[in-house]
Amino acid sequence: MINISKNKCIGCGLCIDKCPVNAISINKKGFAVVDKNKCINCGLCIQTCPQKAIIDIKEKLIFAIGTDNSKIIKQDGHVGMSKYYLIYQYLEGKLIFKEKRENIKYQEDERLIHGDPEKAKKVGAVLKDVNVLVGKRIGPNISRLKNKFVPVIIREPEIKKAIKIIKQNINEIIEEKNKSERCGIILK
Repeated sequence: MINISKNKCIGCGLCIDKCPVNAISINKKGFAVVDKNKCINCGLCIQTCPQKAIIDIKEKLIFAIGTDNSKIIKQDGHVGMSKYYLIYQYLEGKLIFKEKRENIKYQEDERLIHGDPEKAKKVGAVLKDVNVLVGKRIGPNISRLKNKFVPVIIREPEIKKAIKIIKQNINEIIEEKNKSERCGIILK
């Protein structure tokens, strides 16, 4: 599925000129958008884009959103302290709710400066098939977690709005996932 990053597209229109089925247009905000019903996935737009704003997303991603109540992202403390993780699957442009997982009950060793490695292992076990971990804050175990997950920070508390932010920034999330040295990314 062809997807254009609104964060990278400069609205030059080169992709429009290359598209053989007129599936791309510039929206009112000034960046290119793809009509998924017309697109034939030929890839000419990807090759043409000077900004590398266009990618073909073929992979499935699993997201975990840390929460205490299933409506808002965990607000006090870091994502590893969440009571639950809402698990979503991203596939073909859709983020679909799959399940709610309960976090483990584990008392961290607060004396450790860079996070408790046992806590990281326990949370990792709960999130065994997850690619992307979403929260308002990532705790001191980020140095361990970023090897397993793409840590994504979203300050928007409402999960419904956070899901829209994730979908709007999926190119950046995939780009970070495919790096050998990952960092946490902040989405707005």
